[in-house]
Amino acid sequence: MYGPIMAFVSYVALCVQAQRDKAGSTAGIRRLIYPVDKADYQPDDSDDTTRVCIGLCSIGLNELSTAVSTRTPYHRLFAVLEAWGFSIYSKDAFLQLYEDTRQMYQEQHNLRSAWGFAICGHEVYVCHFGNDKAVSSKPMNITTLVGRYAFIEILVNWSMCEDSQLGRDPTIEYLPDLDCWQIECPDDTAHDIDIEPRRYYFEDVSCRANRLFGRHTRCFLATNIKPTVDSPLVPTVVIKDAWAFSERSTDEDVRDETKMLKKIRATLGEHIKPKDDIIYPKIVVGGRVSFERDGTSVEDNSDAMYLGIEFADKATLRFRVHRRIVMSQIGQRLHTLESVDEFITVVCDVMRCHNAIFEHCHILHRDISDNNILVIKQDDIARGLLIDFDCAIDTSIEKAGTTRPEMTGTLPFMSINNLSESNVKRTVLDDYESMLYLVCWSATLGIGSSQHHREGKDLEKLPIARWRKVPIGAIIEAKRIHFGTDDSLNTNIAAYFSSAKGSNGVNGDSDKNMLTRFVTVLRRMLFDNRGEGVGPECRGTRKIELPRVQSSWSVTEDAILSLLENRGTLSFARDEMVVINPFEKRVEKCNVIARDLLALITTYWKFAMKRQSQPKPASQEQVETAADDDKDDKGDEDNEEDGDGEDEGDD
Repeated sequence: MYGPIMAFVSYVALCVQAQRDKAGSTAGIRRLIYPVDKADYQPDDSDDTTRVCIGLCSIGLNELSTAVSTRTPYHRLFAVLEAWGFSIYSKDAFLQLYEDTRQMYQEQHNLRSAWGFAICGHEVYVCHFGNDKAVSSKPMNITTLVGRYAFIEILVNWSMCEDSQLGRDPTIEYLPDLDCWQIECPDDTAHDIDIEPRRYYFEDVSCRANRLFGRHTRCFLATNIKPTVDSPLVPTVVIKDAWAFSERSTDEDVRDETKMLKKIRATLGEHIKPKDDIIYPKIVVGGRVSFERDGTSVEDNSDAMYLGIEFADKATLRFRVHRRIVMSQIGQRLHTLESVDEFITVVCDVMRCHNAIFEHCHILHRDISDNNILVIKQDDIARGLLIDFDCAIDTSIEKAGTTRPEMTGTLPFMSINNLSESNVKRTVLDDYESMLYLVCWSATLGIGSSQHHREGKDLEKLPIARWRKVPIGAIIEAKRIHFGTDDSLNTNIAAYFSSAKGSNGVNGDSDKNMLTRFVTVLRRMLFDNRGEGVGPECRGTRKIELPRVQSSWSVTEDAILSLLENRGTLSFARDEMVVINPFEKRVEKCNVIARDLLALITTYWKFAMKRQSQPKPASQEQVETAADDDKDDKGDEDNEEDGDGEDEGDD
């Protein structure tokens, strides 16, 4: 049924072109909507084998003849049509449309929202995809006059609307002559509205928007110098482009990443000295993206995205803002690390930076994960940089008494308290807990050039796989069990750490043991801390019930220790029990526990830095190569000696 649908869309395009030729510019027609010439193909960089049934592209008013004979590349599509023969397959059509649209987000760097059609038999549904929701029209029966009229009306409206309403980002433009992209970056510090955004140019994309919903974060390696044919593009900055949850008012937005990064650069620039050796993010420029619509500057946010699109729960959607930030540091992903020493240096760098940011700027990150750490090489030493403050909170300006119960972060690395969405206040301890999970996760996958490196799918049979499998309650219970005791941690998690080669050349088992010791001590400090003033009520991974003492809600240390050591053997009447939540109690001792954790992190950081700085021994391959070279050199010397003797004989 592809042929009739393509013919129908093509016919509408011909009619629109004829109307434009007749009425001229007064017709208000900006473009033609045309189906691609060849159906059932996939993008060049597709991460799976799915193929598009029919794609729609927007072409210029004078490009109709060339569009018929030219295969349109995938990155120029603005909508996808999935056509199935019978209405009973509507669910399958929608699922395939969702996957095709996800691929569009991944391949098209200037796509802010997307359109699509699901066609099932004689019923047509038009769909719009935003950051948090996909909405569908009522079915249009194209066997009826009313249904065909509604279908044609959509195609004509797309021919007349502005690019932003098609889902395009007007601030990102492809320059075909230079084979690169031009992107405009706002500056929230520039209060003069006549100041134009800064322009940057990029070819490489270090992070793609590869999910259907969410922030659609993209990162571009760019430069502010426009390339030429004779002067290729050399990246000097990284640009982050994302749709983050925000407050409508910039003054009340406690999650404004741009303001937080500017605060971090200014404050740490004043307090952090070279001897502190702390690497922190440095912003160049950034702010909320705006574009021009009907001659007026419009902020790109949820309101602009859903303009003219009505659906039942539209008012309940959380407000998002399109934000763009330019950073001066370019790094590599965490998986590029070559040794355990590098890995420990990097994660400890990140938590040292995290401590400095919270201490001096009062900013809590709340999303420690593998995607939010960059590796930066300094004098051939791997260092770590903490990035992505979309989920962060500036605690100095949030309302008093805020407990932050919302669940934020990356699922496998979320703290138990975070996953529980409890009223217990989120603190730096939650981020340290996330770091513990990150170390365990990375050590299980394998670090560096390990021959035993695992892929994500290889984790499915291991206990750690439970950290990413819903329901959330199951993840919480798994982590409570895995980190309840040293034995449980070693049995369920550390026992599956992949061997990895250290930078000092020792075998994998030695570095595996070091990682095991590292996570074991971290677990003890987080869940069983015995520091000064930290009582037994702060220990554990779950709530405990204790006997009420002398008709009060206070408990004795002996009673707690007795229960911890003999769990399940004590019996008291329900009205004589008091519930102790160790997570709540640890908040009260947060400063003491965080101090101990920082001391531990600093010790491991110094140790790993020292090991990185040591001369690296030659690998087995290098030794064998050197031996072969020695043999060749020896053979050349023998030949030279033989040659000299022959020369003497000739003389």
